Amino acid sequence: MKSMTGFGSGTATKDGITCMVEIKSVNARFLDLFIRSPKQMNPFESIIRGMVQDRIHRGKVEVSVSIQDAGERPKTFTINSVLRKQIQELLVQEEFYDDPKKVPLQAVNSISNDWIQQQDTPIAEEVLSDIVKEATSSALDALIAMRAVEGEHIQQDLVDRIVTLENIISQIDTNKVGAVEAYRDHIRSKIQEYLVSLEASISEERFLQEIAILADKTDITEEIVRFSSHVVQLKNTLTDKNPIGRKVDFILQEMNREVNTIGSKAMDSNITEFVVQLKCELEKIREQVQNVE
Repeated sequence: MKSMTGFGSGTATKDGITCMVEIKSVNARFLDLFIRSPKQMNPFESIIRGMVQDRIHRGKVEVSVSIQDAGERPKTFTINSVLRKQIQELLVQEEFYDDPKKVPLQAVNSISNDWIQQQDTPIAEEVLSDIVKEATSSALDALIAMRAVEGEHIQQDLVDRIVTLENIISQIDTNKVGAVEAYRDHIRSKIQEYLVSLEASISEERFLQEIAILADKTDITEEIVRFSSHVVQLKNTLTDKNPIGRKVDFILQEMNREVNTIGSKAMDSNITEFVVQLKCELEKIREQVQNVE
């Protein structure tokens, strides 16, 4: 089990170029991936996206990429001859000099040095690709490790809460027979009072049959069996190495359905109190599962 919350960073260096990748993730229903990187790294965003999608399946993931160039690489110079000549001619027109050819470069630079530009030799794409992959892989390793550690804590909390669910449903199962009998006696008493008030009569067999039908409607045996089955499914799911968040969500929905049915059918104050406890525990589990991948 892995949490959806985590942080990881990775660094890789080659030919004096250092790539740093930071990845953080928080809760989200699906995988929501955002990449922030320098313009020169745009061609490699698809590589980063693919690496993240291969290893992260759920959560809002933000990737930050930065590049540092500490290498001594050859410079590339570009001369704008047209601009240089325009400046020289301008200085002649203003009578600083009598011939454009006699205008020194120092004078040209005093007007503007935009006529000559220097750039570093472009970094080889192979170098950028290698360091991006290495840094991203390291960051993902760190992120997943953190998510796994937090996932272990969540799993232990869920296991403890499942034990609480089992204890509560066991108490409900213990009380169900007495609850049905008490409700049957209550119905018998009310029907007898009603018949007396109407000065009516009914055969004993029919009387008992109607009471049994009404009392059976409060029987919660099937709901208890199904709830217990869901508990087993939940326990087994927690040991699955694959992403389990959505599956656990579904199981919890079914468990809530059974608890609601138990609450509506049971005519017993003790069972009603146990139902409230079950709902509280299921809500706490649901909140924890929101952070599970």
